[in-house]
Amino acid sequence: MKYRKLGRTGFMVSEVSMGGLFVGKESVDAGIRTIHRALELGVNLFDTAPSYFNGKAQEILGEALHGVKQPHYISTKVGPSPLFPEAKYDRDSILKQVEYNLKMLKRDKIDILHIHDPDRYGDRNNPGNYHAVFGKGMALETLKELKSQGVIKAIGLGSLWLDYQAYCIDSGEFDVILTFNRYGLIWRDALFQTFPFCKRHNVGILQGTPLHQGILASPHPEWITNPPDWMTALEHDRYRRLLEIQKKCGIPLAEMAIRFILQNSLISATIPGAGNTKELEANVQCSEKGQLPDDVAAAVEALGIMHEDPRRYY
Repeated sequence: MKYRKLGRTGFMVSEVSMGGLFVGKESVDAGIRTIHRALELGVNLFDTAPSYFNGKAQEILGEALHGVKQPHYISTKVGPSPLFPEAKYDRDSILKQVEYNLKMLKRDKIDILHIHDPDRYGDRNNPGNYHAVFGKGMALETLKELKSQGVIKAIGLGSLWLDYQAYCIDSGEFDVILTFNRYGLIWRDALFQTFPFCKRHNVGILQGTPLHQGILASPHPEWITNPPDWMTALEHDRYRRLLEIQKKCGIPLAEMAIRFILQNSLISATIPGAGNTKELEANVQCSEKGQLPDDVAAAVEALGIMHEDPRRYY
């Protein structure tokens, strides 16, 4: 396993870390075994959220890591939570969520606490709820207070819209950004706003959904003749060309996706999900194999950058 510095946090994190969205999808025991196997393979960053896997993923992670002496980091979130029917970002709600998260995780400190999905409350012309983060008595003010108390070590943002990310990063208040569906084999528009702003402010980048929420987990040649409803003509042509590259080089599509992301030195870690040890081991092997062959990387780059709306996947 290779390790990279996570921006100004100083944390050295495994370049392939573990996303927690699918922890427990097979069973609680399988989830715990997968987390323990991740530690054995050198994974030292685990990302979770109170809303993942019907509210159970964070609790499984806490159980698996309880009492573990091997150094590791936990990244979790506030916003969508089982505590409330709708996401809340005011001070009292944040404090209740943090107390809940600590209880589920069986610890008294959180390494990275992200403000989760505030930008979902908007559209392309008004990307997000800025008041939820920057308003008086709202999320950022509360997280800064918790950081000063030592309850959290780093303040993060987990969001979708690039305009929103750029505004938040440029405030200078965030240590880590978790961006998803905006850089990989399909979407790469994070190159224009998020990554340059992170570089300017020395903000660590966690790249989520490297497989675009399962779309790149394995090839779907049937989509060439019968594309799914969400796929635009541009996406259809890109997918067709992508499968041609994959077939020619023989590298599994999921491996291509993760290794391509790892080629970008600005990204501290990619966090693919893993529901069992087999999936986890395949993810970790991407770090061991290193960069894609030059000809494959060049062919993928030649696909170009798309500017469509990734929210259609939800």
